Amino acid sequence: MYESKRKILAITAALALGAVGATALAQQKPPVKLAIITAMTGPLGSYGKMQELVVKLAVEDINAKGGINGSQLQLDVGDAQTDPGQAVLLFRKYAGEGYMGVVGPLTGTQWETVSPLANQINMPAISANAVKPGVTTKPWTIRLQPPDDTLMPEGMRDFLKAYPKVKKVVIVADVREASSKASADAYAELAKKSGLEVVDTVEFSSRATDLSAAAIQIKSHNPDAILAAAFPAQAMLLAKDLTTQGVKVPILNTAILWSGPFINMVGELGRNWHVIGWSTNDTGPTSYINDPVYSSIVKRVLAKADAQLGVPPNVANWSIGYDAVLLYADIMRRTGIDGNTDPKRARETIKNEFLKLKSFTGAYKYTMRDTGDAHIPATVLAADVEKKQWKFLIPGNR
Repeated sequence: MYESKRKILAITAALALGAVGATALAQQKPPVKLAIITAMTGPLGSYGKMQELVVKLAVEDINAKGGINGSQLQLDVGDAQTDPGQAVLLFRKYAGEGYMGVVGPLTGTQWETVSPLANQINMPAISANAVKPGVTTKPWTIRLQPPDDTLMPEGMRDFLKAYPKVKKVVIVADVREASSKASADAYAELAKKSGLEVVDTVEFSSRATDLSAAAIQIKSHNPDAILAAAFPAQAMLLAKDLTTQGVKVPILNTAILWSGPFINMVGELGRNWHVIGWSTNDTGPTSYINDPVYSSIVKRVLAKADAQLGVPPNVANWSIGYDAVLLYADIMRRTGIDGNTDPKRARETIKNEFLKLKSFTGAYKYTMRDTGDAHIPATVLAADVEKKQWKFLIPGNR
């Protein structure tokens, strides 16, 4: 009997040592490397810092569940500001250093430059921000951020549902900047389809520090509404100068305003402003939000964000960056990729999975289109200037 006990103890010890050895072996695997190209400095620095916070939550969640097939996920952040040339340099750098994929870059102009390059050098990339239509190049890139060709029609539909008396509009945009020009053209086409009269397209420069002339020009037309394509800095100037001119009509801006700290800074000047989007800090009952995941992101961002990201921070569409990291991890787990996998083989596998992708659920529920772009149903968010948060313009329309 004593001998039997000894054998049982020996077997138990061997199994325990084997488990420890397997764990140690997993810990010895090299990491899986991904990168995100965003804007950590410059005029969109607050954008990049919010994105960095959210994507690092994804890394925490993935590694807390064992990483990717025994490898920890390493995600590095590259600062390209809003410079397409710098985005290209970073993208080539990550390709040359064995990274298995990239999230980003941030803007439509950068994505338009990097997406074709990804196909030239066989490097996967997922866009989590760019809204300019028609600039995702298959098969090596996909875009989880829905572009304006679906966002704007859906947003315009709900905007006019809320403001049925709108008949005469002014479009205001930086028509010398590619993404803003595309938005201005889309507004014009949507206005025509909706039976609206576009009385003028007022131009401004994204580098301008005074938009009073634009505000005066808009006021002279006495429009029923304003259709704008402006980043937060220019939207702040417009909000101030339109208020000075006594213009109080509803203003609809594209999704590029939703992502930034405009709502935190604009105060009473933003009372008439709206953006095209699909979620707020208050998730509410929706068919396209995975509430447990999204609510967890909102809760942690509210706890971790500093004042630079807004008080309170508006999570808005930053959860798409979280989902981009989750999607890479999901693909690699399913296909057996880990830190020991040859990067070229891993990238080829990821590209092939991009081509098969029909839907994906992370914080949001995405449906993939033939263009390589995802779709999430959009609506209109209105500025709640007292709470400094976006709210749904049409309650219950979620």
